Amino acid sequence: MKRRGIKKKIELVAGRIALKIALMLSGRLSDESVEIWSRRFGNLIYTLSRRYRTVAETNLAKAFPEWDHETVRQVARTTFRNFVRAALLFFRAFHLPPEKVDETVVVSGMEHIEQALAAGNGLILITAHYGNWELAARWLVRRGYKVNVVARSTDDPTTTSMVNRVRENGGYNVIDRETGAVAALRCLKRNEVLCILPDQNVNGGIFVDFFGRPVATALGPAMFALRSGAPVVCAFAPRGEDGRTYVTVQPPLEIERTGDDRKDAYVLTQKYTRVIEDEIRKDPAQWLWLHDRWRRSGEAPQSQK
Repeated sequence: MKRRGIKKKIELVAGRIALKIALMLSGRLSDESVEIWSRRFGNLIYTLSRRYRTVAETNLAKAFPEWDHETVRQVARTTFRNFVRAALLFFRAFHLPPEKVDETVVVSGMEHIEQALAAGNGLILITAHYGNWELAARWLVRRGYKVNVVARSTDDPTTTSMVNRVRENGGYNVIDRETGAVAALRCLKRNEVLCILPDQNVNGGIFVDFFGRPVATALGPAMFALRSGAPVVCAFAPRGEDGRTYVTVQPPLEIERTGDDRKDAYVLTQKYTRVIEDEIRKDPAQWLWLHDRWRRSGEAPQSQK
């Protein structure tokens, strides 16, 4: 246990240093440099981090049983490259002129957001750790929308502060996932956008199906919708082959109301979880497979138990 604690501290310090370097140097990176360093560091992390490599490859193999081992390895390696690229682009945005966002983001389906907000009950925007959702949030702010993002604090306060600083530089407000329920409902009451990424493992919550396996999923987003009357819209921001971010906003999900809030919240949670899965299947390497989404289901990779 003591050895594990020391290892955890080393990882936190190393992560903090890496983020500081990324924030400091990312503003100097050209598009070509981002690609070069994404490949180099992505390959390096994939090779050195047995822990996360095991998580990614185990989960990919179970999610896509039709794939052979080599395909799993290739997609896992690409996932690490995409993770590094997303991080570099996230920090580089801190240094770029705001109008630069307009050149790199292409959005379709904005009428669904406009129509949802016209009702006056706010909007719950469901997305995932897929592509470059952070850049999409900046784009929305640039269009005059009040955007609030529910995010989990990291294990390191310094790292959390650094990441939130970049987000707030983009003009959107950060609400803590663990303590922000009241703040989330208030922003909906003000008819603002509440962006939630319910594609990560949580303590508690409910179990719904995701790639044919049960995952612990927060019930909060669905309960927010039922209590506030806010529409639920799914939107995703994958990266295109030309390097731009292509955001697709989908029509609002149908929300069933039977009078049993717990049951209705479960149905809604399963509904948008299925939408997230369908999007990930379009380009699996753009999702964060190195996060152990199935840890609470008892199906964690052996190295994580």
